[in-house]
Amino acid sequence: MISNEMFWLAAVVIFAVAEATTQGLVSIWFAGGALAGLIAAMLGASITVQTVIFIAVSAILILALRKIAVKSFRNPKSHTNLDRIVGQKVIISEEVDLLKKTGKVTINDVEWKVKSEDGEVIPEGDAVTVTAIEGVKLVVKR
Repeated sequence: MISNEMFWLAAVVIFAVAEATTQGLVSIWFAGGALAGLIAAMLGASITVQTVIFIAVSAILILALRKIAVKSFRNPKSHTNLDRIVGQKVIISEEVDLLKKTGKVTINDVEWKVKSEDGEVIPEGDAVTVTAIEGVKLVVKR
């Protein structure tokens, strides 16, 4: 029969391996709880006390550290020099029509596909303002 100490040690290893093989914070909290259960088992606590300690420590770790950990792992939005295009006035070089899936402008010798912000057809030669970038398309309005 497996001892309580071996059970908790196995739980620590399983939760740690699960954490190492995933990209997010999934089971590190439970590894900490299992470690606390292991310590309780080594100190001679009953299986009921060990289980309560495991649950309590896991819950405390989740509540106390999850928000901090997620915040530190979140990828910040990186700004590029393309952000300077938003707000620029440009001239339509190909009629903008969502139904025909047409529309182009040229900015700094680079041709961009465009779509109208409100879906209106904008004829070639009209001046528009770039309001956003969605993927590889510029969103424009008159």
